[in-house]
Amino acid sequence: MSSEAELVLNVWETVRDHLPHAKRPEIAKDVLYAFADWFDAAELASIVDEDPDLSDAYDEVFPDDEEPSDEE
Repeated sequence: MSSEAELVLNVWETVRDHLPHAKRPEIAKDVLYAFADWFDAAELASIVDEDPDLSDAYDEVFPDDEEPSDEE
């Protein structure tokens, strides 16, 4: 796991248990949007298997738009 992913995961684990369950998906997404200003999808990809709320947020913040192009 990259140090960037570890940072995001540590921040999330610090605040997660203090949040109401219903708000966690929305706040996880907000946290990832904040970190997306500094880190790219590849640096944070390993968080996907660590927490379900972060995984869902990752899919929304970093959508999989890598479709094969005809040029390749």
